[in-house]
Amino acid sequence: MKLKLDHIGLVVSKISEFTGLFRVLGLREMTESEPDPLQKVSASFVTVEEGRKVYIELLEPTDDTSPVANFLKKRGGGLHHLCFEVDDIDATSVELVEKGFQIVSAPVECIGYDKSFKRESSKKSRIAFFLVSNRLLVELLEKGS
Repeated sequence: MKLKLDHIGLVVSKISEFTGLFRVLGLREMTESEPDPLQKVSASFVTVEEGRKVYIELLEPTDDTSPVANFLKKRGGGLHHLCFEVDDIDATSVELVEKGFQIVSAPVECIGYDKSFKRESSKKSRIAFFLVSNRLLVELLEKGS
């Protein structure tokens, strides 16, 4: 299993407030906020490390039924997950479950990621979520071709 850190997900109430703060810090490369109807979030990716393309993902709920809406209400936002890119999300998911990771969301298409990075392909990016020790949420990302 080969994992590469892709991004760190932060839940925020307003993406626009945080993109402004990151610009003040000198982080200027970021994607437009893109809604993902399947995930019920809008997301913007801020480039943190250019050479390896590591991002901070800013997540804003699109409505009260969004999976991150409750997180925002309970915690006021903040660190939500770590995302690792994998070559084969299905095989990696099976391996993580065998190693005791609790699956939260099986692999599904991630329209928002592809739209954020203007990835046009017949094979869509896919994501899955796992809980580690009931505390840390880990996302797997298999990028579309």
